[in-house]
Amino acid sequence: MAFRRVATLLLVGASLVYARPLAAQTVGGSLQGFIKDPSGAAVPHAQVLVLNVETGAMRELTTDDGGRYRVPILPPGDYEVHVTASGFRPIARRGIQLAVGQTIDLELTLELGAVEAEVSVTAEAPRINLANASVSGLVDDRQIRDLPLNGRSFQQLALLQPGVTSALAAGNDVVGGRAPKISINGARPEQNSFLLDGTDINNVYNKTPGSVAGVLLGVDAVLEFQVLTNAYSAEFGKSAGGIINAVTRSGANTMHGSLFEFRRDSALDAKNYFDPKDKPIPPFTRNQFGGVLGGPLQRDRTFFFGAYEGLIEHLGVTGLTAVPDDNARRGLLPAGPIQLHPAIPRYLDVLFPHANGRSLGGGAAEYQFTLTQPTDEHFAQMRIDHHFASGDTLFGRYTISNGKVDRQPTVKPPITFTKESSRNQYVTVEHQHVFSSNLLGTVKGGINRSVSLADNVRTIDIPADMAWIPGERFGYLTIQGLVTEMAGDYRLPRNDRLNNFQWDQTLFWTRGRHDLKFGYQGQYLQFNQDTTSQRGGIVTFSNLSNFLQGIAATVDFAVPGKIDPIRNYRQQFWGFFAQNDIRWRPNLTMNLGVRYEFVTTPTEANGKISNLRKVTDNALTIGAPWHTNPSLRNVAPRLGIVWDPFEKGQTAVRAGFGLFYDEILPKYYFFSGSLNPPFTTRTSLTNPPFPNVVANFNADAPIRAQLQTVNYDLDTPYIRQFNVSVQQTLPGDWDVMIGYVGSRGRNLLRIGDANLAPEVMVNGVKTYQPALGRRNPNFAGVWQRVTDGQSFYNSLQLAANKRYSHGLRAQVSYTLGRSVDDSSGINSQDFDNNVQYVLDWYDREFDRGPSAFNVKHNLTFDWTWDIPSGAVSGARAALLKGWQLNNMTTLLSGTPFTVRLGFNRSGNLNTTSFSMNERPNLKAGCNPILGGADRYWDINCFELPAVNTRGNLVRNSLTGPGLINADLALVKSFGVGAARSVQVRIEGFNVFNRPNFAVPSGRIAFTGVDVQGNPIVAPTWGRITSTVTTARQIQLGLKYMF
Repeated sequence: MAFRRVATLLLVGASLVYARPLAAQTVGGSLQGFIKDPSGAAVPHAQVLVLNVETGAMRELTTDDGGRYRVPILPPGDYEVHVTASGFRPIARRGIQLAVGQTIDLELTLELGAVEAEVSVTAEAPRINLANASVSGLVDDRQIRDLPLNGRSFQQLALLQPGVTSALAAGNDVVGGRAPKISINGARPEQNSFLLDGTDINNVYNKTPGSVAGVLLGVDAVLEFQVLTNAYSAEFGKSAGGIINAVTRSGANTMHGSLFEFRRDSALDAKNYFDPKDKPIPPFTRNQFGGVLGGPLQRDRTFFFGAYEGLIEHLGVTGLTAVPDDNARRGLLPAGPIQLHPAIPRYLDVLFPHANGRSLGGGAAEYQFTLTQPTDEHFAQMRIDHHFASGDTLFGRYTISNGKVDRQPTVKPPITFTKESSRNQYVTVEHQHVFSSNLLGTVKGGINRSVSLADNVRTIDIPADMAWIPGERFGYLTIQGLVTEMAGDYRLPRNDRLNNFQWDQTLFWTRGRHDLKFGYQGQYLQFNQDTTSQRGGIVTFSNLSNFLQGIAATVDFAVPGKIDPIRNYRQQFWGFFAQNDIRWRPNLTMNLGVRYEFVTTPTEANGKISNLRKVTDNALTIGAPWHTNPSLRNVAPRLGIVWDPFEKGQTAVRAGFGLFYDEILPKYYFFSGSLNPPFTTRTSLTNPPFPNVVANFNADAPIRAQLQTVNYDLDTPYIRQFNVSVQQTLPGDWDVMIGYVGSRGRNLLRIGDANLAPEVMVNGVKTYQPALGRRNPNFAGVWQRVTDGQSFYNSLQLAANKRYSHGLRAQVSYTLGRSVDDSSGINSQDFDNNVQYVLDWYDREFDRGPSAFNVKHNLTFDWTWDIPSGAVSGARAALLKGWQLNNMTTLLSGTPFTVRLGFNRSGNLNTTSFSMNERPNLKAGCNPILGGADRYWDINCFELPAVNTRGNLVRNSLTGPGLINADLALVKSFGVGAARSVQVRIEGFNVFNRPNFAVPSGRIAFTGVDVQGNPIVAPTWGRITSTVTTARQIQLGLKYMF
């Protein structure tokens, strides 16, 4: 009820209040230009009428004394411009296709003469960007509607733009979201913003929006979207990466819509590389179905557009993991027999299935299995637009998506699955008011309500007396080099709910050469959490031999009776900006902007804030403030220049710079807030007894707690973005761009155990002294978030676009880039290819290496070809006409990864399972890459560092397999009457059936040292057990359009 009351008040206020000029995040386009006479002189006070062909909406204005005109924030669509002036013949320019975020420069020359028949010109508007220096790309309605989309999730089309890279190693996880993550020009995935009609729709964790099914449905409800990647306008802020700015479809004066059904079946598909070779392909069925309908409620005035899409799927997934082999179950290991702990046979029988695959050595063997993963998701959207006679407009849109998945494991024995559900709701209401021909204002309100719920479901009965902690449910176990987090996800249950109430207003003012925007944006965030971590304990064994002998290395657990999972965080965001785009000369435009934004320090509704402000503090600080507020100094300039050197509108030389802040929002602190005493107490024990790991633990004695903390003196993370490029129009409806795009990140958040053992320098080598204990003896691990990380991104970017003509549309994008940083994330699930917790919290540059999302080469191309049929008629025309071929292809070089150790060789005392980050030495002159899925990297290239020292292997210095993926769609359209058609689609994904391997899941080299001092080799070293794309899949589609 409280949510509904706040929502109602917000939307009513957003619709009615015009207290002052404000700024919106623009979701329309602009038309501007110059009206001249045959001699080239300006025509002042000419009457300009801009007409939306589909809705009949009109905007009227007059040119200024210099013959200039500008019409801002027009909805994307088909436009005409009509111009009249005394002593001149009227002229009309038709066929103007305006896209989201686009500014079209349209110069018109009036002919002398009496008022008579209008001079009509039909021609496509210029596509060269002569208005601003931002780096951006457009995904238009033809690409959205025509290209083959695996899952029909439209945000994947953003990957077709230069500088936009799929973060293939980013965690596909409950925490962080299931939707694919992207990196834009060296920014982390959580540093991007996704806007729908100007409303922020980022998910609960500020990453790619979408459901637990990993898709963002509603592609038929989206008109087009813009991808802003570098040095964009001051009206955009809050995040330091890129902007995905999407616009939904609206109704028009004619009724139009579609019905569709897409079907997949494993009978048409190829096997995945890791599917059992001697068994049938795992069963797979998917149905995606729905429709859209739009039209007038009152002609030229009120319009509606509604959409629905459903997804029902039963996916057969293949898992490949490692288990103890039959000899190991009897205590017979290759290194020699061992004495099994008396309790171990029972744990083996209950938790581990018998191996059914080949031996991996070291007492381990493969276990392969197939399970069914059901998915059920439903999406709906309704939009209403109204045009007032005064020229004002009002629209409202409501979007909802509900998803449910029973997520099956693929890299550990299948004794648990994750039951996940999501519910995302987005509301936007916007009112535009025309004050005069050169002054226009908007006011907007929005709500993003995103819910993510997840819990473990055990599929076996684990007797209560097998629990690690008496009286608690059985927890989890890790055997380094064999299996990680056996029996589920120790961070669950996790129930996260985000309410983001948003409002913004804008004033657009055209004055002579100046196009000005002023305004502000506000957000009120409620982040409500119900989560428990490490309940039941997670016991870590350094290797298989130690497990079989019952020798545990550590146990991390939430102390029973000291768990409070409820948190209700509150925070506000405010942004103010001014932007002035100056047409300095007819061929020279300057972009000058400044933005001031800040956030409030987060609070908790019930005062549940606990923080160790400095690592050396003897006690936690209870209560606010959580940390200082560095954002009060966040002033961000934006600069750009665009030059048309030949004054023909066919060449643009651009250079841009901007400062972009990445505000400290829930994405950075939601873990640190719920896991500290006195509200929740977690601790670590080393070398605990087995199987009752807390037999020697006294919960009533002082506890050396684990802490998740935030450094009290923070700085706001920011990225400096810059670019220089040249864009040129070529014959054949092509335009090309070449440019340098770069960025530098400062004050980026990183995390690590700051409560390490002290160190000394021995012969110039840092050597830890574990015998002295931790720096702060009052606590166990202290995982401190600090803002001192840096990043460096440089790239060469090329793009070529062929506008649709003669039946062909095409686009090619290439990026040669390198991204380096000190840390790529701060949560353990952010990336799978390395540990996010730094190795040495006190030596930031020791972890500097390629970013977890770094990709050197990124080539994409897509095209649509209407296959010519020639001059045919009758039955031959029905057969030969209406064929279309669509393709989308991606070629990526490999993602980096890090080989590590499975035990605390450095002696720095960072021994907790999720944060331990130990690296080996790389032998000089040895190339560690072997290739292939069996053993991708070479164990012989690595060795142990000296005791109590750090290995020399550079973080993320190994590169995983590359990716080549081609999707194809063959389409046949049949006309059914004058305005109806039926479309039959045959779509193939990964049509060449290439196994695009993930980075190795076996990234641990050594798990200990034997009695002779030799390293114990992890049995799973170098193994790849999954792919990042599907095998070849065929989808059949039927679509009825009217």
